[in-house]
Amino acid sequence: MTTRADILRIAQTWLGTRWSHQAYVKGVGTDCIGLVAGVALELGLPEARAWAADPTQHDYGREPQPAALLANAVHFLDPISLGTEQPGDVLLLRFSREPQHFAILSSADRIIHAYAQARKVIENRLDEAWRSRIMRAYSYRGLDG
Repeated sequence: MTTRADILRIAQTWLGTRWSHQAYVKGVGTDCIGLVAGVALELGLPEARAWAADPTQHDYGREPQPAALLANAVHFLDPISLGTEQPGDVLLLRFSREPQHFAILSSADRIIHAYAQARKVIENRLDEAWRSRIMRAYSYRGLDG
């Protein structure tokens, strides 16, 4: 079974990976859904392998499309109630009114994410500005505890 410690251990190994649209290769390049999917692939989640094998899941523009983000999320993530998220869960964030970005909660006040403005995968503080952007929360499927 997959544990939260497994998710965090793997997510931390992605730190510094260059931001690259539609990519999900650790140490080479990734975008925000690619990071979430790449962690799921390393965890061996079968749904993530199916997502990776389906080219239609990787055919999205540089401008985030809310419907596509939500559709991608349900391939290997289960929705959870806001306010119940724990380290290892995935947050869907907005920059305007619509969901546009994924991050992995690494502690009560930190996130790991492939951030285009930083040009790489970073871990930063989940301050009030970031916290106000949270729209939805998810748990990796098959999580043990």
